[in-house]
Amino acid sequence: MAKDILDRIYQVSGDSQMRALYDEWAQDYDRDLQESGYLTPARLAEALAQYVPDRSTPILDFACGTGLSGIELAKAGFTQIDGTDLSQAMLDIAATRSIYRTLFRVEPNQPLPKHLSQYPVITAVGAISKGAAPASAYDELLDLMQAGSLLALSLNDLSVADPEYADMIDKSVTSGKCRIRHKAHGPHLSKYGPNSGSTITIVERLA
Repeated sequence: MAKDILDRIYQVSGDSQMRALYDEWAQDYDRDLQESGYLTPARLAEALAQYVPDRSTPILDFACGTGLSGIELAKAGFTQIDGTDLSQAMLDIAATRSIYRTLFRVEPNQPLPKHLSQYPVITAVGAISKGAAPASAYDELLDLMQAGSLLALSLNDLSVADPEYADMIDKSVTSGKCRIRHKAHGPHLSKYGPNSGSTITIVERLA
């Protein structure tokens, strides 16, 4: 069931182990999260729409998984969406959505591709958090992004309480890399009650 696989995800370490586990989970991923009341992708897409009036703006859906986040971006009206992920099994399912212009896999333990700098908007829905990419991926993305670009990400409550992720956004703001445009806490996996929330944050890369 969903809680069992989530417990395993939160315990895994290293990109290679993570890719193997997400490959294993791919076929049941949508069902498990939907049965858990997965609300974060819709919340993030709705928040992002407030700051990106041009719905044809190119978006990179970072760690897009099977495309649940892309579905919500499309519902919000965005039309130019690309996706990337570690798991080829997840990407194969995302490719069936008819949402993404292009999908590509990133390799474990390798620097992020430099062409990611071309995107004026990057989303990371549950992608940089406990059980997913390390906090260093947040700084790596920011370092690639151009001034004025937006990064919209979510952190579940478990990650907010983890020292690795707890202050990564505040540190980037203090250092002058970015400023916060939007921040809001709300439901994440609603089936698991009020203690299973997530914080949506949209930051703008500064010069």
